[in-house]
Amino acid sequence: MNASAYHHTFLMAHAYVQASISVIPIRVDGSKAPAISSWKRYQSTHPTIHELKPWFIKNHGIGLICGSISGMLEVLDFDEDAEETFDHWWSQLDPAIQEKLTVISTGGDGFHVPYRTEQVCGNEKIAMRTDGKVLIESRGEGGYIIGVGSPKEVHRSLKPYEQIQGSPLPQLPFLNLSERKALWDAAFSLDQRCREEVIYSYRSRLSRSIEINYTADTPWDRFDREASWESILRPAGWTSSDGIHWTRPGKTNGTSAKVVNASNGCEVLTVFSTNAQELAPAQGSHRTLGKFQTYTILHHRGDRSAAARQVLSFLNIRE
Repeated sequence: MNASAYHHTFLMAHAYVQASISVIPIRVDGSKAPAISSWKRYQSTHPTIHELKPWFIKNHGIGLICGSISGMLEVLDFDEDAEETFDHWWSQLDPAIQEKLTVISTGGDGFHVPYRTEQVCGNEKIAMRTDGKVLIESRGEGGYIIGVGSPKEVHRSLKPYEQIQGSPLPQLPFLNLSERKALWDAAFSLDQRCREEVIYSYRSRLSRSIEINYTADTPWDRFDREASWESILRPAGWTSSDGIHWTRPGKTNGTSAKVVNASNGCEVLTVFSTNAQELAPAQGSHRTLGKFQTYTILHHRGDRSAAARQVLSFLNIRE
């Protein structure tokens, strides 16, 4: 892989992170395994630019971590008998839902359907053949997929992961719970096992969301809970009349971003404006940021170490 190809992979990985998708490097030996000793940390924090550069100036694929860290990213994965299974599944969907979806062809001649939603499960086998082969499964909390933009060597077939439908990545559609259920119901209808044996289990899995419980066991957790958006945003030129709706620097009115309550009990900033400079989302989408992440970007140019030192001082003062 030449230097320009490395550069493309790095830019794509950086774009995913800018769209609030956590990424990890993937080996290019066909194993689809992480190229780092442990990726657990990146299930709860996004990699910095200083981590992305050494990962992707080398020949690595891009792993997209699913679940809450990536804005409630969930993926339906079609593997066994993929083309026939996908066509049957697709035909059951309402055209309005079909139009919203992003579809990716995988290196194994399968399909990924990634989306964001209000709740995610873990990694679940949704539809299976009678011989135990998995037709459709989900990737959610605790899972990852190979991202478009990875070198073709990431899969043993040497076939690339390519987007075949949807708004250009890293933009992803947001599905409400009813739309998500329609996707899962269509998938489960293709299960070939005895219905009586699996229908209760399916309903339980679909209704079960990953509960992200807030625990203030790190300084960064405490900062996310205790710091004020006023102290983070106003010094950077943002303005607000109510502390909830914020206007970006260089603009006198309108909502560029909004403070909302996340499911873990913390406030997060949802940025809508593509002109919001370093906080801007990918064009045509939105970006959700916690207080520590926003503080790091605005006041320390993404340097988490420098931001951490200041956060520790902030917390010590409040003791």
